[in-house]
Amino acid sequence: MFQYAAGKALAEKLNVPLKLDISWFEYASTAQTPNEYQLHFYKSINESFATKEEVNALIRPSSSGIINRIKHKINRHRPIHRQWDFVEPHFHFYTDFFKATAPVHLTGYWQSEKYFGAIPDLIRSIFSVDFVNDHPNQKLLNEIHASNSVSLHVRRGDMVNNPLVVATHGSCDLNYYLSAMTMIEKEIDQPHYYIFSDDPEWCRQNLKSEFPVTFITHNAGSKAYLDIQLMRNCKHHIIANSSFSWWGAWLNSSYKKQVIAPRKWFATEEKDTSDLIPNDWIRI
Repeated sequence: MFQYAAGKALAEKLNVPLKLDISWFEYASTAQTPNEYQLHFYKSINESFATKEEVNALIRPSSSGIINRIKHKINRHRPIHRQWDFVEPHFHFYTDFFKATAPVHLTGYWQSEKYFGAIPDLIRSIFSVDFVNDHPNQKLLNEIHASNSVSLHVRRGDMVNNPLVVATHGSCDLNYYLSAMTMIEKEIDQPHYYIFSDDPEWCRQNLKSEFPVTFITHNAGSKAYLDIQLMRNCKHHIIANSSFSWWGAWLNSSYKKQVIAPRKWFATEEKDTSDLIPNDWIRI
């Protein structure tokens, strides 16, 4: 979603079509955090896929393996040229992003709203789904709208069980969530927590409150994108160190929302995450 949003913003600025390179998904099963391509669930996305020939014409034949990494280190600070693989040089916002000219191939995560901050309404409308003929989610949506709803996302799974993922990402601990809930309960009258997690049993055992708590467990697997839609409709948010709940909170356009995010996003301080969390969110 970050990659699409950044690419869309650049395409809008350059007034050119946006094509998606989804070749990574051919090897996704071997990645640290394997995923499937799911943007097709958002019907407002006008999907156009780049062919292998189009991609190769931009990234040049030597952009794989160690050769590509060497090329990246050598060229990442040079001016952007036409027909160039524009590789994200670091994790935080890259100020030269909008100096790119078409055609260009974007390689990176682009995890900052600064890349698409000029078109927030367009991005929010693209990443929207309705619940027509979906009674369970529509019922939940009605309840969310009728309460002081707070989405709370707990990602565990590979973040606590896969040593490689743990070393890179880590996970938010119980103290973070309890502190966030305490903060919410001081500011929000009668909050109702809607808990989204890949480990609902851990949440049931550890996340207790005197206020109502609802566990969302039915949108698993390929329906996970529906949880983002439920999250975005909550009035407030407690997110994990996960782009999943980042988007659930960001897609909520209300200026009254309170969003609590973890100060520590990765297991190490190697990456600069200062541009990841919007300025009006609270980091603890």
